[in-house]
Amino acid sequence: MIDTLADKINRILEDENRSKELLKISPSTYKDVAAHIKTIRSEGSEREKNLISELSLAERKILFNISRRLIELRISKFRSDPDSDVANLTPEERYIVEPLIQSKKRSDRIGQTILNGQVAELERVIEMVRQKYVIVRFSQPYSAISGTDLATYGPFEPEDVAVLPLENAKSLAKSG
Repeated sequence: MIDTLADKINRILEDENRSKELLKISPSTYKDVAAHIKTIRSEGSEREKNLISELSLAERKILFNISRRLIELRISKFRSDPDSDVANLTPEERYIVEPLIQSKKRSDRIGQTILNGQVAELERVIEMVRQKYVIVRFSQPYSAISGTDLATYGPFEPEDVAVLPLENAKSLAKSG
């Protein structure tokens, strides 16, 4: 019997489903899937309506879905125990959980700062958040705005460029 990559990945998913802990899987698991998908992509184009291209497309979808479920399951396990060792995570999974780890550290640090009554440290954090600015080019006239840093910006004409707090730039972008 031929053991396909889809069979191997599916077995990994089944094993992961049965285990309460994160299992150690090959660090190249997702790279292997992507490399295989790359090779079968060249076997038939999306426009061709022949059996090979349809099978190729079906195999790519299966591999993608199994891989996606595996990632989601493993990340979910990590989220339920964020203090667990990341050694069993693949590099791609570490890339996903890195912001989660950073967020937990920041949350712990803010909690400790509050507990210790360190008002100056909280002010420093607030200032760091306020200091996130971006360059914005206006495509239409816009009246003056009050920034999240409490400074006044504008008014603006088309093609004006300004450095604004990130939060203000986001809301301007949403409004066009």
